Amino acid sequence: MNIQRILQAVHLVLAALYLLFVVIGDWAKRTPDEGVFSSEGGAGFGIIAVILGVILVGLALMRIAGLSKVVPGLGVEQLTIALGLAAVINLLAYTVGWLAVFPAGTGWAIPAAYFPSSIIPQIGFLTLAATEPSQGIKPLGSTPKIVFSVVAMVAALGAALFPFLTWLSSGSVELTGFDGRAGNPTSGPRLSYFLFAIGIVVAAAALMRLRPKGLAEPGPNLLHSHGLFFAGLILFLLPLGTLISVFMKDGLSPGIGLWLGLVSGAVVLGVALAEHRLRRAVGA
Repeated sequence: MNIQRILQAVHLVLAALYLLFVVIGDWAKRTPDEGVFSSEGGAGFGIIAVILGVILVGLALMRIAGLSKVVPGLGVEQLTIALGLAAVINLLAYTVGWLAVFPAGTGWAIPAAYFPSSIIPQIGFLTLAATEPSQGIKPLGSTPKIVFSVVAMVAALGAALFPFLTWLSSGSVELTGFDGRAGNPTSGPRLSYFLFAIGIVVAAAALMRLRPKGLAEPGPNLLHSHGLFFAGLILFLLPLGTLISVFMKDGLSPGIGLWLGLVSGAVVLGVALAEHRLRRAVGA
């Protein structure tokens, strides 16, 4: 059995384990222990985890079947990285964000699912490095590069800073994305620290692209637009998971920061996909 077959099998096993653990495991230790779709358990983050798990299993089956192209500009390898990273951050964000606002012990599904999901992106990076460089990718012209970079920078800064506004409210109590539960706003890290860190990194990279010499591509099959897609997916999914969770729980309302953060993540994703199309990026 060659290394490619081994990686195919490992990808499928890890994706299947991740999906299994998030579906059958307890997400929060309450009485009774709450599961993936419960408003007191996984809620929106659980719904997103299941969707990501199903797609990761599908990508693993495509890898075994020898298929590489999924959608224009995004192939099995690139999507394995993007969705694997999103799966990891989604679990972490739920733990340090949602459970901090509504305290409960972490159920066994979270650490169990974290292990396979943390390895899946590494398979994507490993196999992507071994693929032949894509041909026919167009360089960006000066004007499109400026437009894409400025829009991405503004949207990423919004994704980083909007959590400082009202993220959710319960009656007269308003919490930003960095607050803990009411009366204890400094009780630990929040999921918005992920948004802040990723948003600042994306904004800095977009600013560097505006330099006369630009910014070097991460690799022959990993373009700037791929990196932007990875970041944009996370910037979009974390507010989305929060929004779904808020709607599932009585007495909560989404704040202006949450809505604006969701839009910012969507804009970053849109910029990445538009650049894919313009550059005729090839999925690997």
